[in-house]
Amino acid sequence: MNPNATDIIRKLSREITPAPSSCDPVLPCLPDIRSVVFDVYGTLFAPSCGDPGRARGPGHEPTLLSILDDLGIPVPPGDHSLVDQLLDLVRREHASSRDQGIDYPEIEIRDLWSELLDHPRDSRLEQVALTYECATNPVWPMPGVSGVLASLRARSLALGIVSNAQFYTPLLFPALLGRNLTELGFEDDLCLFSYQHGMAKPGLALYEILRERLANRGLTPEQTLYLGNDALKDIHPAAELGFRTALFAGDNRSLRLHPDKPGLHSPDAVVTTLAQLPELLTPA
Repeated sequence: MNPNATDIIRKLSREITPAPSSCDPVLPCLPDIRSVVFDVYGTLFAPSCGDPGRARGPGHEPTLLSILDDLGIPVPPGDHSLVDQLLDLVRREHASSRDQGIDYPEIEIRDLWSELLDHPRDSRLEQVALTYECATNPVWPMPGVSGVLASLRARSLALGIVSNAQFYTPLLFPALLGRNLTELGFEDDLCLFSYQHGMAKPGLALYEILRERLANRGLTPEQTLYLGNDALKDIHPAAELGFRTALFAGDNRSLRLHPDKPGLHSPDAVVTTLAQLPELLTPA
């Protein structure tokens, strides 16, 4: 990855203040939790737009053209805007993956940028993808992220991530929190990013992989707490496989309750600030 990635993220990021939700905290004591696993977007970082790697609206076309001009990458010919073409490629890849039996597919955004721009997957292409993402969907750490991770790390809990993500998602941590995933206490084998597996939430596949890797450590889903902001993508599939779950309701803009979808599993807990998370766990 281009060494300027951290600078790009920091330059294009801006503070985002979470909007309080109407949810009340539900803070039961959850015994024998030995691992805590997080969602990223809407949980550890407040997004301004949504999931990473998605083509934005046509209003972002000037932003993309400016990025290409700055990097000296020619604009390929076409009858439609590049943003629309990128969205078409995403749809094509999703349809192709579903035809292969993957219900909730994930793209590798670098492959699509390479095809769109007829440019190899080199550092300049990664810079296009990163800069465009940060310009159109800047994120900011949720209040209390560093403190709660330090608290959990001090308890020797195994920390992990299951997130819909792209290659630049792990880069957010050193850029905006000052430490990489390992330094923050995350275990490499417990960090599952959708782009690496071609499958996304709310499918069960990533949670099944997590369950297997936890088992290799002698841990069970019942000993693992999963925290996410989306009742459909986070809470339901994790609970379906027996994980303990906590809904993060600390930002009304990213909170997804899905009241139109009956039958979703209810979370074991609801936290309205990350600082409440350690309260769910029995003392070390």
